[in-house]
Amino acid sequence: MTPPAPGRPYWICQAAGWGGFVAYVLGGYVFGAPEHNTTDIISIVFFNAVVCPAITHGLRHWMYVHGWHELSNRRRFPRLIGVVIGLSVTLTAAVAFSLMLAGQSMMRMQGVFGITAGFAMAFTGWLTIYFAVHARRERDALQLRLTVVAREAQLRALRAQLNPHFLFNCLNSLRHLIATQPARAELMLNNLAELLRYSLNADRAETVPLAEELRIVDEYLNLERVRLDERLTVERRIAPEAARAQVPPMLVQMLVENAIKHGISELPAGGVVRIDTAVAPDGRLNLLVANTGRLGSPAEAGGLGLENVKGRLRLIYGDAASFSLSERDGMVEARLVLPMERP
Repeated sequence: MTPPAPGRPYWICQAAGWGGFVAYVLGGYVFGAPEHNTTDIISIVFFNAVVCPAITHGLRHWMYVHGWHELSNRRRFPRLIGVVIGLSVTLTAAVAFSLMLAGQSMMRMQGVFGITAGFAMAFTGWLTIYFAVHARRERDALQLRLTVVAREAQLRALRAQLNPHFLFNCLNSLRHLIATQPARAELMLNNLAELLRYSLNADRAETVPLAEELRIVDEYLNLERVRLDERLTVERRIAPEAARAQVPPMLVQMLVENAIKHGISELPAGGVVRIDTAVAPDGRLNLLVANTGRLGSPAEAGGLGLENVKGRLRLIYGDAASFSLSERDGMVEARLVLPMERP
């Protein structure tokens, strides 16, 4: 197992941790030793500011390679004790040997136990902090994975609500035409097959290009024209630069379906469904689906279809998208504001 490349926080912690330890040891030496020696100061700085950081960096790689991060605490703890003791004794021996080479008397090495304890304290602190940070990152990563899984489950649940709802409305319309207008029923069946194909494929992606979504909206409108005939008028103003925008699949279709079901279908003379898209100066997509009619009760305005729209926007975009429903000049307007690219 190859360890990930250490980032800037790791190097900052290494420098700050061992720098602080060097200051601690030097402070104890300056204020506690009866006499001071340049060799001692060089030895303290070299071993604690150079050797120890190099050892712990190599230790990090070695533990990753041998899978210590995946061990339980019960199995990892004895190994860490062995590492601390082994490194402390080895470094103490190296310090003693360097003092001997510098011509220090044996009397200056009477603090061997203190040196060993100092190294043991340093390595114990380093390992404790290191595995505590690693455990925190693992918990954060697990929480993120659980959040993503929950989010995907919610999206699948919303899509499961959407498809049967859409299919029922289409089949209900088709039923009335089979016996009375078979030619129109055949045309409607072809449009329905295309819609179902798109719907099944769309479940594999969270977003699709707006141009593709509008193509399937046209298929849906062809279905409704068979049923409503001249009662349905469609107006479209699609900005060319909006075609590359990504939108949740079947979302615009649901808004158009809602406009026809709760607006045009209830008017004896029919009415207009208008679809407008534009890209705002701030780079966001503005999409309007408006229909002739009046806004119903608050309960109707918050029905299953529109709650589905709000839920999908919240899961995919968070606070970066918005949806509103209002009435103005005899038209019910459903407005979407989406980022051109997903956050």
